[in-house]
Amino acid sequence: MTTAPVLGQPAAAFPVVPRNGRAGLVAASGVVVAVVAVLGGLLAVRVDTTAGAVIAAASLVGFTGAQFVLLRRQRALAVDLHRSQSSFRTLVKSSVDPVVIVDEALRVTFVSQAVADLLGLDPAGALGMPLIDAVHPDDRASLAVALNGPPSAADDFAVRTARVKHADGRWRLIQATVRDLRSDPDVGALVLYCRDVSSRVPAPGIDPELTEFSLTDAVTGLPNRAALVRRLGAVQRETGSAFALALIGIDGMGADILPVGTEDDVLRGLTARLTRALRGEDWLARGKDGDFVVLVTGTIAEAETVAARLVAAVGPVPTTLGPVRLTAVAGVTALADDVDTGEALRRGDLALRSARIAGAGSVHRYDDALRVEQDRRTALRADLDGALDRGELRLAFQPVVDVVMQRTVSVEALLRWRHPLFGDVSPTEFVPLAEESPLITELGRWVLREACTTIADLGDTDLSVAVNVSARQVRSGELVPDVISALETSGLPASRLIVEITESVLLDDSHVIEDLTVLRQLGVRIAVDDFGTGWSSLAYLVGMPVDVLKMDQYFLANVEHDPARRAMCRAVLQLGSSLGLPVIVEGVTNPTVLNLLRDMGHRYLQGYVFARPLEAEQLADGAWEAWVELPATETTTSASVRAESPAMPS
Repeated sequence: MTTAPVLGQPAAAFPVVPRNGRAGLVAASGVVVAVVAVLGGLLAVRVDTTAGAVIAAASLVGFTGAQFVLLRRQRALAVDLHRSQSSFRTLVKSSVDPVVIVDEALRVTFVSQAVADLLGLDPAGALGMPLIDAVHPDDRASLAVALNGPPSAADDFAVRTARVKHADGRWRLIQATVRDLRSDPDVGALVLYCRDVSSRVPAPGIDPELTEFSLTDAVTGLPNRAALVRRLGAVQRETGSAFALALIGIDGMGADILPVGTEDDVLRGLTARLTRALRGEDWLARGKDGDFVVLVTGTIAEAETVAARLVAAVGPVPTTLGPVRLTAVAGVTALADDVDTGEALRRGDLALRSARIAGAGSVHRYDDALRVEQDRRTALRADLDGALDRGELRLAFQPVVDVVMQRTVSVEALLRWRHPLFGDVSPTEFVPLAEESPLITELGRWVLREACTTIADLGDTDLSVAVNVSARQVRSGELVPDVISALETSGLPASRLIVEITESVLLDDSHVIEDLTVLRQLGVRIAVDDFGTGWSSLAYLVGMPVDVLKMDQYFLANVEHDPARRAMCRAVLQLGSSLGLPVIVEGVTNPTVLNLLRDMGHRYLQGYVFARPLEAEQLADGAWEAWVELPATETTTSASVRAESPAMPS
């Protein structure tokens, strides 16, 4: 007689007969021995009494031994059964979320008591019920397909969201983290850890079912940003509990980075990974621009701990086309009673932006200094629009020195802004603000005209000027007319103008290459700025309209003591030499580095070791011609053949 499982214990948790078949072999052996015993008794009738007794005794001993072995095997199975039941019961009861277990036919075999609070159901009455019957008709097909998929690894999780009917007839939006244990012989089921992600207060006049459906992210099954806003509004009305926000920013998820067709799979895999790292009381949702947001039950210190764990959980995500490398940062902020939902999210965004500036793996907390910084950035963005008309912008000029001929061969035009309130504003601060709008093109056009005019006014000299041109201006298709206009207005020969572009611009549309080719035909030289930090390769340099390489100062960090950095400096010089392109090294700040680069064969250097950027008045007074004697050589050239930078045309 089969005993039904007790209420509250999942039927699927009872161990099944081991699949190796050893218990069956023992049972079969016992049957064989029993048959032998019977045959022995029958034979005993036909043979003499002594022989029959021996045969019967031997059969009885064999049968008894087989029964003893079978009994020991059954006891071992019972111990394993009890141990498996205890382990699985502990697993289920340890979850703070309501738990539902369904078999391969998606019939409910277990529901935790917490489900009664969630859906108003009697756990006993739910046993044996098809799970799909409780799901909204519009969600059944997608959920069935998701749950009936091929078995996955036991340590893998998926997140699914569907509308489930409450006992009072209302539909609740339930998010389930699904653990697939169908391949586990001791479980053989799907385990669903559930939570209610329904909106607290339905909007007046709106169908609650449509509202709930619209609050779910279609790809991940997580609550979307609209659901997040509503949840925050409800939480902030609660009293006596502390809450905080953690915004998780993911880098490496761009459509231009991920292999084609893998975006959804990567997002789902990442969602499952973040879900596993969460505490049971925390609430995960999608934010804007592909970010994730966690509503943390606890203090901001707890939010920092949760955020650090989530950031650490992000890493390479496997896809059918190979692993995708992802990194993450996080910003956290407390939810205060006097801060509305919009302000709370803005504070989280500020903290997240600060963490992104710090680099991958960073977790930053919001403070008032970030608000001050944001207010400054907002003010600068607004004031920059009229800075040119108010005469607040000017140019400074950084000399480029030929250390072989010991003279200045060119200067780089650098944009400067003196704000009436904030004083001198760093280009690293205001140029990115200008690049956010078409204003950068207008500023670029002004810099071209002003730089050409300033150098042309120096009179009879062969000094050249280099002007940085933004990617937006290059892509606008107006670069050639802007350059021609600047040259004609100033009277500067085209051969004395160097247009600096970034590496990525060379990989843009074909019209960019055509425009640069036209400029070269006019006599203008093209320099690749910050060379070595982007897409550097011989493949794109060969045949491109390029005349000069400018090596980024990144390569000079600790170059005096780092052999790898010195090797890279030599490699860039050799690359330029092999292509007949002069190399200019930026950011040379001390005599030791100067001597080191000179000994390598670098000829054109730029940096504070020679001079700070010169104002236009200093340039007009001939300061660029002043020469400070080069420091004495402190190192000796190695015996290997030394590359030399090709000469720049004068």
